[in-house]
Formats: sequence, C-alpha cells, structure tokens
Amino acid sequence: MGKSTRWFILFCLWFSSIAAQDSPELYKARRKALLNNLGKKNVAIFKAAPVARRNGDVDYEYRQDSDFYYLTGFEEPEAILVLSPRGIYVRDESKFVKEILFLRKRDPRMEVWEGYRLGVERAKSVLGVQAALPIDRFDDYLPALLQNIDTLYIKTKPVGLDEPLSKEMDFIRRARERLYDFAVAHPGKFLNRMREVKDSTELALLQKAIDITCEAHREAMKAARPGMYEYQLEAVIEYIFKKNGSERTGFPSIIGSGPNSCILHYNTNRRQMQDGDMVVIDIGAEYGMYTADITRTIPVNGKFNDAQREIYTIVLEAQNAGIAAAKVGASFWAPAQAAVRKVVEGLIRIGILKGDVETNIRNGTYRAFFMHGTSHHIGLDVHDVSSRGPLKANQVITVEPGIYISEATGRKHGVPPKYWNIGVRIEDDILITEEGPKILSKGAPRTIEEIEKLMSKSSNIH
Repeated sequence: MGKSTRWFILFCLWFSSIAAQDSPELYKARRKALLNNLGKKNVAIFKAAPVARRNGDVDYEYRQDSDFYYLTGFEEPEAILVLSPRGIYVRDESKFVKEILFLRKRDPRMEVWEGYRLGVERAKSVLGVQAALPIDRFDDYLPALLQNIDTLYIKTKPVGLDEPLSKEMDFIRRARERLYDFAVAHPGKFLNRMREVKDSTELALLQKAIDITCEAHREAMKAARPGMYEYQLEAVIEYIFKKNGSERTGFPSIIGSGPNSCILHYNTNRRQMQDGDMVVIDIGAEYGMYTADITRTIPVNGKFNDAQREIYTIVLEAQNAGIAAAKVGASFWAPAQAAVRKVVEGLIRIGILKGDVETNIRNGTYRAFFMHGTSHHIGLDVHDVSSRGPLKANQVITVEPGIYISEATGRKHGVPPKYWNIGVRIEDDILITEEGPKILSKGAPRTIEEIEKLMSKSSNIH
C-alpha cells in the first residue's frame, strides 16, 4: 500500500468519526451562551484533560474533560480553549475574536503511533471555533489575554499549604507575578447551570446509554447463576456495552454478591456467587460521552426467599415514592425525603426499627441501614454537575434508595440473622418533565415478578 493511499484511508476513517458527531453549531451555541454570561472584563480558560500514566510507558485510556468537551466536542489531549467577551487580537489573521482553541499540530510521525490528529488547519471548519492556533503559542497570548481583567474563570483543585501547587495554581501564581492582579473563580458558576438542563442532543445520547445499560441488565439476569464469579457477570455486562457501541463504562462496574452487596461502591468483583446470595449490579454504559447509571438487585439463584422479598419490597416502595416526588419545581431533596419515609415505614413493619415513623426520621436511626443519598444528576459525568436547586424540566436524575444489612450491622442492631448480608439497591434514571417524572430506564425489569420471570430464561452468553 502506497503512502498516499494509507493516509487517504486514515483520513476517511477520521472524517467518518467526525461526521458522526454532533454539529459544531451545538458547541458554538454553548460557547456563545457562556460568553454572554461572563462579563466584558472577564476571561475563561478550559484545559483538555491530561494524559494519565498507568505504569511504565503505558497510559490509561484517554477520556476528555467533561467541561472542555461540552464546549468544544473535541476529544484530543493537549488543548486549551480561551473565551474572552472583550475580544482577543489574533495577529496571524489580523482580527479580533472571542474564542481561540489552542491545540496540537499535525505530526505524521506521531500519528503512525498514536492515531490521526485534527490539527490547527482543520480545527476552525470541523469544530466551528473562531480561531485555532498551535498549543505552543498559548503563552504568547497570555499577557494581552489577562491584562486588566477582573476575573479569570479556570478550574483548580485545592492543595494544602505543604503540598506542591497544581499546574493550574502555578500558572495563576506566575500570571499574577508577571501581569496585573485579578480574581480567580470556578467556571462552574455559569457552566453548571447550563449543563444540568439537557438539550435534545444530550437527551438522545443519554437515552442510548441507558438503553444499552438496560440490555446489559437483562442479559445479566439471564446469565447469573450460583458458582459464577462476580467478574464473569461483569464480563457479560461489559460485552453487551461494547457490542452496542459503548466506548467505555461510565464508572467501574459494581457487582456485589452476598456480603459484598452491603458495600456501596464495591468494585473488586472477585467473589464466587453462592446459592442464596443477592447481588447488587450497579452499572452504566457511556455513549457519546454521556453515561447511564442503573442498579438492579437480583437473587443469584433466580428466586427471592422470604427475607429477600421483604427487604426488596420496602426498597421498591421507597423508590416508587421517590420517583413520584421528582416533579418540576420540587426540591432536589424531595425524592430522598419521600424515599426515607417509606424505608422507615417498611423497617418498622418488619420489626427492624422500633417506635414511630417521625421519631425514627428525626433521630436518623434508619441511617444504619440506608446511609447514602437518593438522587444525583447524570450526564457527561455519572455524578453530574448540579446546583442542587429546585428540579427543572429536562434535568435527568437518579432515584436510588437502598437497604444494607451486613452481618456486623445485624449483630450490632439486633437484626434477625435471616436478614444478614442482604443488600438491596434499586436505581433508575428519571427525566424531569412538565407532565411528571419519566423513567428512562424502564427497559430493565425491577419488580420481583419481572425479575424472576426473566431469570428463568437462559443467556446465550457463557
């Protein structure tokens, strides 16, 4: 194969992947909305996620910073987006612009090893940015960019007094030493409010991620059996993810059986599942950078015993109450408050809690068994940005109550042994609409009857 032919094929593969992405107009509109909020004498800088070294000369799989991607749709590392409402003079083009993307140049030698780069020349047309410059020109533009500004909006991580400064903090220190003083603030002040309400493109990507995750749950229900290892069930799930076009998991898959079902973020997934175990399956496929987050809890042998049925029924009642409370204008905490009440009522009903509902809620006695929050936003991040304000139309949240009774917890609180090592969490992804909450993840069975019926069938994946 000749050199020109090889590069033509590489270009076609790259172009087809770009063409499949959203229109650059979507990202241009987001940048314009943010520019309109920044204020004339302020500047915002967004950096691409760094490449993380795993070990030796092996890197972790690259995943773009969510804010950077939200504003650019660009997935390469070593890039910086600058937004300046008052304008930045680009000497190369003799014009003022309000946005510049600094990115890597094309490098055919490196592309042989690492894959095709977009390059400066194509960035304007493909990404729709007003100006694109090589990343090594960024420092040249800093003096004019930061001169006489009031506030620089940039993401930074807090560091202790005895710790070295992060790259961003060191950059700010040097800029202040060389240039005029300015305040520093997190761009989430504006960007979080934009990201927490999803547009139609985001909702479509989320629904695809959710549909893939629901299919994985259905396959896991059919595949699960005593003697299987947690990682084998994880393999079934993540095969379904990849088979349906998911780039990666949105978070490490949680497959917790028996005593591990009572560990909230357990993801070692090495235990052999036993007859009589419950297994918590908390998973999310990522699709187009957006992630689902859906949990189902199933009996490994396909049949709930009486104790498992009691706990599961309480959690399902709590989830139904939480979903019903997820309405436009309701407090972000309304689903949690509704779910907690049902958990307390249920635990009193089966004798694990004593006394009346209000006293148990006020004293927080339920927290020994239900110790986590009930909802969070999802989107580009599994725990997506949120103002935690009143719920709005086109937000997507989870509703995920649970009850966890480890042997240690059971002994401490005098819980009958039949309930020990039963952990149950049920989580669905909920779209907030003016007509009421919509369950986007209804494709994954969640009632006892539905789960047992599906688990009676066999999986074709072994």
